[in-house]
Amino acid sequence: MSEGTFLVDCPCCKVRIEVDRKNGKVLRHWEKPEVKEGADPMQEAIKKMKADKSRLDDYFSNAGKTMEGKKKELLDKFEKEKKRIEDSGDTSRPINPMDLD
Repeated sequence: MSEGTFLVDCPCCKVRIEVDRKNGKVLRHWEKPEVKEGADPMQEAIKKMKADKSRLDDYFSNAGKTMEGKKKELLDKFEKEKKRIEDSGDTSRPINPMDLD
Protein backbone atom coordinates (compact mmCIF):
# COMPACT_ATOMS: atom_id res chain seq x y z
CA MET A 1 0.00 0.00 0.00
CA SER A 2 1.39 3.38 -0.98
CA GLU A 3 0.77 6.71 0.72
CA GLY A 4 -1.74 7.71 -1.96
CA THR A 5 -4.04 4.75 -1.23
CA PHE A 6 -5.95 3.20 1.64
CA LEU A 7 -7.45 -0.21 2.34
CA VAL A 8 -11.15 -0.84 2.84
CA ASP A 9 -12.66 -4.06 4.22
CA CYS A 10 -16.22 -4.62 3.03
CA PRO A 11 -18.45 -5.58 5.98
CA CYS A 12 -20.83 -7.55 3.74
CA CYS A 13 -18.65 -9.72 1.53
CA LYS A 14 -15.40 -9.50 3.55
CA VAL A 15 -13.25 -8.56 0.54
CA ARG A 16 -10.37 -6.08 0.84
CA ILE A 17 -10.08 -3.22 -1.64
CA GLU A 18 -7.21 -0.78 -2.18
CA VAL A 19 -8.57 2.64 -3.17
CA ASP A 20 -6.77 5.70 -4.56
CA ARG A 21 -7.20 8.69 -2.24
CA LYS A 22 -7.34 11.31 -5.00
CA ASN A 23 -9.93 9.91 -7.39
CA GLY A 24 -11.55 7.07 -5.42
CA LYS A 25 -10.79 4.43 -8.04
CA VAL A 26 -10.20 0.82 -7.01
CA LEU A 27 -6.57 -0.12 -7.62
CA ARG A 28 -6.52 -3.66 -6.26
CA HIS A 29 -9.08 -6.19 -5.13
CA TRP A 30 -8.50 -9.21 -2.89
CA GLU A 31 -11.07 -11.98 -2.92
CA LYS A 32 -12.52 -13.34 0.28
CA PRO A 33 -10.33 -16.16 1.56
CA GLU A 34 -12.06 -19.51 1.32
CA VAL A 35 -11.92 -21.43 4.58
CA LYS A 36 -13.19 -24.98 4.84
CA GLU A 37 -15.46 -25.78 7.73
CA GLY A 38 -13.53 -27.32 10.61
CA ALA A 39 -10.19 -26.64 8.92
CA ASP A 40 -7.38 -24.74 10.56
CA PRO A 41 -6.71 -21.55 8.55
CA MET A 42 -3.06 -21.49 9.62
CA GLN A 43 -2.47 -25.04 8.39
CA GLU A 44 -4.13 -24.20 5.08
CA ALA A 45 -1.95 -21.11 4.72
CA ILE A 46 1.20 -23.14 5.46
CA LYS A 47 0.21 -25.76 2.86
CA LYS A 48 -0.41 -23.03 0.28
CA MET A 49 2.94 -21.39 1.03
CA LYS A 50 4.78 -24.72 0.66
CA ALA A 51 3.02 -25.41 -2.65
CA ASP A 52 3.89 -21.92 -3.93
CA LYS A 53 7.50 -22.34 -2.81
CA SER A 54 7.89 -25.67 -4.61
CA ARG A 55 6.26 -24.23 -7.74
CA LEU A 56 8.64 -21.26 -7.73
CA ASP A 57 11.66 -23.49 -7.08
CA ASP A 58 10.71 -25.61 -10.09
CA TYR A 59 10.24 -22.49 -12.20
CA PHE A 60 13.64 -21.03 -11.31
CA SER A 61 15.51 -24.30 -11.73
CA ASN A 62 13.93 -24.75 -15.18
CA ALA A 63 14.66 -21.12 -16.08
CA GLY A 64 18.40 -21.78 -15.88
CA LYS A 65 18.09 -24.77 -18.19
CA THR A 66 15.97 -22.75 -20.62
CA MET A 67 18.53 -19.94 -20.70
CA GLU A 68 21.34 -22.43 -21.37
CA GLY A 69 19.32 -23.87 -24.27
CA LYS A 70 18.72 -20.41 -25.74
CA LYS A 71 22.40 -19.53 -25.35
CA LYS A 72 23.44 -22.71 -27.16
CA GLU A 73 20.92 -22.04 -29.95
CA LEU A 74 22.20 -18.47 -30.45
CA LEU A 75 25.82 -19.61 -30.48
CA ASP A 76 24.95 -22.22 -33.12
CA LYS A 77 23.26 -19.57 -35.28
CA PHE A 78 26.26 -17.28 -34.88
CA GLU A 79 28.68 -20.02 -35.90
CA LYS A 80 26.55 -20.94 -38.95
CA GLU A 81 26.42 -17.31 -40.09
CA LYS A 82 30.15 -16.90 -39.50
CA LYS A 83 30.84 -20.03 -41.58
CA ARG A 84 28.50 -18.79 -44.34
CA ILE A 85 30.37 -15.48 -44.53
CA GLU A 86 33.76 -17.22 -44.59
CA ASP A 87 32.57 -19.57 -47.34
CA SER A 88 31.23 -16.70 -49.46
CA GLY A 89 34.65 -15.02 -49.44
CA ASP A 90 33.19 -11.60 -48.64
CA THR A 91 35.88 -9.70 -46.75
CA SER A 92 34.33 -6.23 -46.98
CA ARG A 93 33.32 -4.54 -43.78
CA PRO A 94 29.65 -3.74 -43.15
CA ILE A 95 28.52 -0.13 -43.39
CA ASN A 96 28.92 1.73 -40.11
CA PRO A 97 25.72 3.72 -39.41
CA MET A 98 27.81 6.42 -37.70
CA ASP A 99 29.62 7.12 -40.97
CA LEU A 100 26.37 7.96 -42.79
CA ASP A 101 26.11 11.44 -41.24
